Amino acid sequence: MKHENLKQLLAEAHQQLAGTEKVDDELKALLENLNQDIHQVLTSDQTHDVSVFDTLSERSLALSAKFAAEHPKLEPVLRELGSMLAKIGV
Repeated sequence: MKHENLKQLLAEAHQQLAGTEKVDDELKALLENLNQDIHQVLTSDQTHDVSVFDTLSERSLALSAKFAAEHPKLEPVLRELGSMLAKIGV
C-alpha cells in the first residue's frame, strides 16, 4: 500500500512539473534521477534497509526546498514524498 501511495505521489509530481512553464534543467534532471531511483527501489525484489529510504527521503526534501521559491505547487508534493519515504524505512 505504501508503495502505491509513493507511485501516486510521483505521478502527481510529474503532472505538476508538466504543468509548470519554466523549470531549470538541473532541477528537472535531479527530479528525474530521484524518480528513477525510487522506482528502482520499489520494483526490486531485494529488501532494502532503512538507510536507502532515508537517503531517498533526504534527496526529496532537498529538492522540495529548491522548488519552494519558484514552483510552490510542486514543493508540497516533494515534501510529502520525502516524508513517506522516511516512514517506509521505519
